[in-house]
Amino acid sequence: MNQPASSDAEKAPGDCSETLQELQLFLDGELPEGERAHVLAHIEACLECYQAFDFHAELKQIIAIKCRNDPMPGDLIGRIRQCLDDEPAEGATE
Repeated sequence: MNQPASSDAEKAPGDCSETLQELQLFLDGELPEGERAHVLAHIEACLECYQAFDFHAELKQIIAIKCRNDPMPGDLIGRIRQCLDDEPAEGATE
């Protein structure tokens, strides 16, 4: 991906705050194709969002490299399940 030539976010399609909110989903490849294309178009036109993307992409790579050989804590899955069980169901009232 080429770095945008200027910091003129007004020329970028979409909204910077929306793009930044979707950045992690974009990096994880979890956005639907239409939304992915929209975020990509914005990042390619907006220097500030490109810099945020570049930082997060590099950080993700560094974490993956540094944690590659670390064993997963034995109780991690159980703790995640407990957290999910403790969360109220979406739309449920208490």
